[in-house]
Amino acid sequence: MRYTEVDFLVAPVDPWRDLLMVELMELGYEGFEETTGGLKAYIPTVDFRHADLGRLLVARDPHLSLSHTVREVPDINWNARWEQEFQPVEVDGKVRVRAEFHRPADGFDHEIIITPRMAFGTGHHATTRMMVRSMLGLELAGKRVCDLGCGTGVLAILAERLGAAAVLAIDIDPVAVTNAKENVELNHCQRVTVEKGGTDLDAVAAWDAILANIERNTLVRAMPQLAAALQTGGDLLLSGFVRADEGIMDQAAEQAGLVKMDRSEEGEWAFSQWRKPGGH
Repeated sequence: MRYTEVDFLVAPVDPWRDLLMVELMELGYEGFEETTGGLKAYIPTVDFRHADLGRLLVARDPHLSLSHTVREVPDINWNARWEQEFQPVEVDGKVRVRAEFHRPADGFDHEIIITPRMAFGTGHHATTRMMVRSMLGLELAGKRVCDLGCGTGVLAILAERLGAAAVLAIDIDPVAVTNAKENVELNHCQRVTVEKGGTDLDAVAAWDAILANIERNTLVRAMPQLAAALQTGGDLLLSGFVRADEGIMDQAAEQAGLVKMDRSEEGEWAFSQWRKPGGH
């Protein structure tokens, strides 16, 4: 299979490079390589649509500069690429995310093994790390947890390690679903189910915690459904948006009847924790 490479120059790089990557993933781009001034993105040539490039990061920031060049490249061995580049991720000395070919390390409460393939969510990104930190502060033992936009399944796997009674991991990307299933099996999880799907959670008041590390617009649109799907007293953990968008997220969550419990930030990225009033 031949691939099309789109080499983007982004100014300023942060946080727009990461947001660009999110939008490209939604368009079917399968591989990414960070560069000094931007990002190289790869998509099967049969799926490439030049018109899509003109809609990227539209109306995000009047000072944003985005340009690109396009070329066709031969087949790419993605597995070889990530094996060369993937390094273990450590979060606050408590959680370590590594690949099978990395040596185990002592001293961590939880060590998660993943084969990231092309899916988002290896733990390298600030939003994933903030989600992990917040999960460590929650009481998840015996709880029902939904990992929405699960990517590699790291958060779902951690939820089981923290004692969750049942975990549902959902992603709209079939590549991520396949990868998450592989990683769930690799970590010998017994209480994690992986499904393909979007944010339209059918169950009402079914979840004690929902983990949603996805892009801003999707979170805002889905907020009423997410709030409805929470048990009374349940927690909604949100990330995938930048600090400049925190007001928009707060407004959507408050309109859905949720109460803000916590927030944090790392670089340009933000995280917030919300609770459905009542209960514990």
